[in-house]
Amino acid sequence: MNAISMGLAGARTCNDAPDASSHGDAQVAALAARVARLEAIEAIRALKAHYGALADAKYADDYRKLDAGALEDIARQQAACFTEDAVWAAGNGFGGDLVGREAIERWFLASPWRFAMHYYVSETLSVDVARGEAQANWRLMQVALREGADAGAVWLGAVTTERYRRDAASGLWLISYMKFEALHMMTLADGQLPIARNFADLDAMRVARTEDKQP
Repeated sequence: MNAISMGLAGARTCNDAPDASSHGDAQVAALAARVARLEAIEAIRALKAHYGALADAKYADDYRKLDAGALEDIARQQAACFTEDAVWAAGNGFGGDLVGREAIERWFLASPWRFAMHYYVSETLSVDVARGEAQANWRLMQVALREGADAGAVWLGAVTTERYRRDAASGLWLISYMKFEALHMMTLADGQLPIARNFADLDAMRVARTEDKQP
C-alpha cells in the first residue's frame, strides 16, 4: 500500500468513528423512548386496575354499602386517581357531567349501587411520553345491585373514552377525562330481559312489562 492509499484508509477510519458513535447514541435514545413508553402504558394499566378495585371496595359481603367513615375514605382514594381539574362525563344516572376532583369524589360517595364488580378489558392506549399525555378506550362489563327497596341485579356494558396526564410533582399518571359511551344495561331476571341506555328507560320498560302481565 502506498502512502496515498494509507492516507485514504486512515481518513475513512477517522471519519467512520463519529458516524458509528452517532448511530449508537440514536439506538440508545430510541430504546430509552420505547422503554419509557412501555413503562407509561403499564403505569396507566395499573392506575385503571387500582381505580376499578376501589370502585368495588365500597360494599360489604352482605351487599350493602360500608359505613360512612370507610365509604368516605375509599371515595377519596378513588377520586385521587383523577387530576384536580378532571372531567367526568358519565351522562344520565351516573353523576352527569362533573368537573374537578372534589365533585367526582362526592359522586363516588353517592354511588347508585349497593354492590358492584367492574371489569375493564381490551384497552387501546396511545401515549405521548414527552408531553406527559395519554388517551385510551376501555371496554367495561359490570354486574351490580342497585340501591332502593325494589333494586335488582343489573348487567351493563360500555366503552369508556379516557385521557391521562402525568403529574409534574409526583410523576404519577392520573385520569384527566372519562366519558361513558355505547352504554347498554339490562335487569338480570328470568324471561325476556329489557335493555336500555339509562335507568329511566330501564324502569319504564320494567313497569310496562309488569302492566302487560296484569289480567
